[in-house]
Amino acid sequence: MNRRNYLVFAVFGASLSLSSCSGVNGPCTTNCGGGGGTATLSLTLAAAPFVPPPSASLLSFAVTINSVSLTPASGGNVVTIPLNAGTYTVDLTKLQSDSAFLGQVVSNVPSGTYNEVKVGVTSAVVTYCTASSGTPGCNSGSIAQISPGASTPTTSSFSLTLADGQQAGLRVVFNIGNAVTVNPATQVVTAVNLGAANVVTAVPLPPAASTLSTGQLDYLEDVTGNVTAASASSVTVQTATRGLITSIINSSTIVSGSCVVLNKPCTPTVGQVVSIDGTLNSDGTSTMLEFDPLSPTSVDLIEGIVTSESTSNTQFQIVANDYVPATSGSKIGGLSIGDTVNVTLANLVSGFFIDSKGLPDSSGSAFLGSTSATDIHTGQTIMVRVTGFTPRSGNTPALATADAVVLRFTRFAAAAASAGTTQFSIGSLPPFFGFTVQPLVLSSTVSPITYLDGYSSIGSISVNDSLGIRALYFGSAVTPSFTAAKIRKH
Repeated sequence: MNRRNYLVFAVFGASLSLSSCSGVNGPCTTNCGGGGGTATLSLTLAAAPFVPPPSASLLSFAVTINSVSLTPASGGNVVTIPLNAGTYTVDLTKLQSDSAFLGQVVSNVPSGTYNEVKVGVTSAVVTYCTASSGTPGCNSGSIAQISPGASTPTTSSFSLTLADGQQAGLRVVFNIGNAVTVNPATQVVTAVNLGAANVVTAVPLPPAASTLSTGQLDYLEDVTGNVTAASASSVTVQTATRGLITSIINSSTIVSGSCVVLNKPCTPTVGQVVSIDGTLNSDGTSTMLEFDPLSPTSVDLIEGIVTSESTSNTQFQIVANDYVPATSGSKIGGLSIGDTVNVTLANLVSGFFIDSKGLPDSSGSAFLGSTSATDIHTGQTIMVRVTGFTPRSGNTPALATADAVVLRFTRFAAAAASAGTTQFSIGSLPPFFGFTVQPLVLSSTVSPITYLDGYSSIGSISVNDSLGIRALYFGSAVTPSFTAAKIRKH
């Protein structure tokens, strides 16, 4: 079942900041001295799906952000929020369920009321396909992209009041359904307008209901990248497109004792590739929930969603939604989020792996240990270790050769088809999944739990609720088809 040894790491860490000195204009973000302000503000980024779900299969919605600012209701000076990276790029389809750390100002925000958030977007690219009803996979030749160009969408009907000494959090939300127009008859994306009404909204943190603990503002999930610093008390991860994040290890942190790729012993060490889940705390720090090592050394990794069923043992196709470049001699220069990548398997080091993060695997899946691409299915999110790469050229997809394959977590929107229990049914998934029945989702109430956002327990899920889900997907022929790591109510 590839259930790796997940342990509680019983070490207490000192308070460390989320990020190093970074931001759109290069100022120090946290613990940098100075002051004069009266409030602390930390921002996360999320996305809301189409409600109700349309006949659309969005494979990626990549946005690059270069600025975020708050406008006082009184018309005073605009407050610039330093971003966690000078050029911050993220796939919004992943944020239908997840939250990403966006930026913060520590003890330097004037108290008062703010009524507008401006987000500077330098580029946005939507990648989508069309699909035949009940048939898994994108129609041949249907993958396409549309880009609206640069924009500065602003929030509507927003109010944030900060008091002296307050430690506050704000979630900036991109509403995909308000930005993207889909022809329901053809499934074609006909327009993307980031300047439309209510494309960007903002809500205070923490959520009214969740599985977060007191003092925690939001989850920060699947922070994947190279370890640049590691100790018994904290780990710092350099992501490819979202900056550095340092997270504190405490007595509740779940730590895997082995790396996913090759399943070899793997303790926190500089130079590893890892994925961490954490929380954003009210004081601006991050506490680590799970430490998930992926590779014992820095290597080129591409992660993406599978677009179609493969009839080949050695070839399949993904649309990239994340990547990790090797710190030295990287082969994947020129890769962008949203690129289509044709993958060829060659000289596999082992059978396929499953990155379960300690959650239950499915006994009906043929994926674990397989060496054939025919056991990789549409809608699965796959990470590959890259040994050779040719960048995309125009409409010609990128080419990658890979020697290791890992099943990771797919993000998608769905509607609850039954009330929430340990196993519940969902519907209204994107068409390219090809479901002809309502699949089951398995959740966990024991460590590691399924994180909840908008619910305090699985039992609070009601029929027809709009959900953003992050889950291992084992294929339509497997029951339950999904094991959920995160469920968010929209």
